Amino acid sequence: MSLLSHDGFWNAVISFPTTRKMLQLSLRRCPACGRTVLEAALDDYVGKADAKCQKCGGTYSRIIGFWIEFLRKSLNIKREKVEKLLADPYARRAVLNIVRSFDYFGIKKPLSIYAPFLVVWDFTHKCNLRCKHCYSKSGAVREEELTTQEALDVVDQLGDAGVTALAFSGGEPLTRKDFFEVAGHAVERGMYVSLATNGTLLTRDMARRLKEAKIHYVEISIDGATADTHDAFRGVSGAFDKAVAGLKNAVAEDLCACIATTVTKSNFDEMSDIITLAEGINAERFTYFNFVPTGRGKEHFDQDLTPEQREELMRYLLNRMSSGCKTTILTTAPQLARVALQCQGSSGTGEVTMSMAHMQTAKVSKKAVPLADFIGGCGAGRLYCSLSPQGDVHPCVFLPVNVGNLKKEKFIDIWLKSPLFNAFRDRSNLKGACAACHYKFICGGCRARANAYHDDCFASDPGCLLAKESGDT
Repeated sequence: MSLLSHDGFWNAVISFPTTRKMLQLSLRRCPACGRTVLEAALDDYVGKADAKCQKCGGTYSRIIGFWIEFLRKSLNIKREKVEKLLADPYARRAVLNIVRSFDYFGIKKPLSIYAPFLVVWDFTHKCNLRCKHCYSKSGAVREEELTTQEALDVVDQLGDAGVTALAFSGGEPLTRKDFFEVAGHAVERGMYVSLATNGTLLTRDMARRLKEAKIHYVEISIDGATADTHDAFRGVSGAFDKAVAGLKNAVAEDLCACIATTVTKSNFDEMSDIITLAEGINAERFTYFNFVPTGRGKEHFDQDLTPEQREELMRYLLNRMSSGCKTTILTTAPQLARVALQCQGSSGTGEVTMSMAHMQTAKVSKKAVPLADFIGGCGAGRLYCSLSPQGDVHPCVFLPVNVGNLKKEKFIDIWLKSPLFNAFRDRSNLKGACAACHYKFICGGCRARANAYHDDCFASDPGCLLAKESGDT
């Protein structure tokens, strides 16, 4: 068995006073160059010669470099891949976060993070469409939203906490006149900034403005391969043509663009054509969103996929990934890692497709499979959380349980001290089939779906085939 799977061993190592001191020392900033000791070591590892500083290199840098090499070889990853990753400023922000996490939480299955890798901010409830499955019931602004100054303060709170990525969602974020001011401030604070939009307002000029503002990623909701299917979802005739045009505009401006599809029985048979559409337009990503019957979606429980359909879809996506799909495929379904491991078994090429950091997928060496227990599937309240237009903090956009408000409390205090978030970080709190499941650490079920169906965040995910086979749905 891989040494990486022994969290008890690593916790014992971290608990040594000298190790704990090293972790804390690695986060101290050099008075001469402003980098942390860890950042200096990463610069040395990737050969960044212009960052040399006499005060923050030396012994500690060599020790950190040794551990990077130990992990790289243990996971059978090529050095050039690691160097490319560690040269990326957002990956570095995540690495610093993980080191803080080890110091604060220790090493747990699944991993708990000092600051979320991703915060999704429903920036407004205002929207020019009226989607049947909208989790936030967006359309008209129902109550007073954060002012521009309050929104800028929220960005500072997230930046101070060390959040890696901030996604603006809604509603339609582009309907707020201060979007570029607030998003630009998030870019300045060092976060990876993305936009989730319905695409209908994404003209060529708007796409150019997003590029100039250094927005890194644009996700456009397209829920059908045809106008008939998409427009039926979105409640407005002509929405499909505008969304496709918006996607093409984003690609033309060299933005990282994605088609996001909420899959229901109405569009289940169109998944292949939607991914083909993404490939044809040269969208870099496609994301399959689990349907969660919350918000207006509560009126459409009958449109949810059966567990068998969900399993079939995930197997199809895995096959499409392995066949050389030009577009990267992601999903919010935490069962993907479990299905991937079941499909690929113990033999084969030496690589498996594994869910990474909440919803990203990647091919990794089989030596890295034990890490799946630490990545842990559903990231609600653990790797990720969401914000409402009023500044309320929720575990997930699909799980609108209020755990605090940023006009009254600091984000980092809510994130670290929320009883609900801390409960999500401990998989022993799961109930039913999810509690007994062999895959509870790599999956954990969708907590939002459990709440939508059972009014209990810790119940079994009714969309899982294993839960159905156990009789617990």
